[in-house]
Amino acid sequence: MKPSTPVAAIPLMTIVVAVLLQTHCVRGQTQAFDLAKLLPKTGTEPIWAVIDRNLPQVQELVTAARMECIQKLQLPRDQRPLVKVTNPSEKEKCLVECVLKKIKLMDADNKLNVGQVEKLTSLVTQDNKMAIAVSSSMAQACSRGISSKNPCEVAHLFNQCISRQLERNNVKLVW
Repeated sequence: MKPSTPVAAIPLMTIVVAVLLQTHCVRGQTQAFDLAKLLPKTGTEPIWAVIDRNLPQVQELVTAARMECIQKLQLPRDQRPLVKVTNPSEKEKCLVECVLKKIKLMDADNKLNVGQVEKLTSLVTQDNKMAIAVSSSMAQACSRGISSKNPCEVAHLFNQCISRQLERNNVKLVW
């Protein structure tokens, strides 16, 4: 029987809840399933307050890497930020590659390092499991659509995908 809704159209949260409910039912537990147990116990502080407090640490890491890469590639010190640039020069694409590799978001095989995405998300969100799962899923989605062999072009495509995800989630990070 063919499903009426494509799997890609089903929200991640729906899939997670369905799997957890099935696991709960299979185990034959008699007490009610509590979705709240999955969510982090951060007290009364909203997740956005946690992100706003911790994001500057990651921004410092990115800024330091960016400055090293600007110097290495002999670009002007006032080089424009490239997070939202859709048509950068080849040298600017290589700047993005250098920054992503310095902060270990892009590995030596020119793949997005999902483990580092999870690590940085954990740092920014104080180990919020839901945020880590969502960022990991987004990183994997970014990786799947890229097939270029040119490392600078791959970095540019990652940059475009990452910047869309950051913008959708209101995260202000600049490189």
